[in-house]
Amino acid sequence: MANFEDKMCRSAAKTLMLSLESLQSIHFETHKLSDELLTAMSRLNLTEQKSLINRARYFLNIGLDEKALKRQLKELEDMREERELEDTYLFHGAPLILMRRLFGMHASEFSRRRNILNIRGAGSGRPPLCSEETDHLVWKTWQHHKQLEERERFLKIADETNLDLHLIWSALREHIDT
Repeated sequence: MANFEDKMCRSAAKTLMLSLESLQSIHFETHKLSDELLTAMSRLNLTEQKSLINRARYFLNIGLDEKALKRQLKELEDMREERELEDTYLFHGAPLILMRRLFGMHASEFSRRRNILNIRGAGSGRPPLCSEETDHLVWKTWQHHKQLEERERFLKIADETNLDLHLIWSALREHIDT
């Protein structure tokens, strides 16, 4: 059984053969294929192409940049965490204006994500009005958690007051910088 590198070389060689018609030297970062090589490869019949693909390990090197892979994995993890935080906000009834403020979310993305999460009705339209008592409670809790980053602060208030973010936003929006 062929090893992983050999399979990857064959796959790359097959892709190379399939893309000969549109292949140019600008497709490569470090190595450029000469016109002579491109012409020679384009003359191969199907049997010769398959034979060349099976010999790919002799002319192709497959490499892995472990540091770059780790960076990419970290970026994906950060993106997943950001998306999960956005979902948490949506489940807690955050209105569009708050999602835009905290995450830069566009209205179409807001609607699409709410549909995907099967969130209907709540969190859209005009924010409900709080009672004066609720208003004071939200503001007091907001002031109590000054040390927290704004995103964490909203969720902390929702957790402690057991109110949805739409209601919390309506209580705070006039008092915090917008």
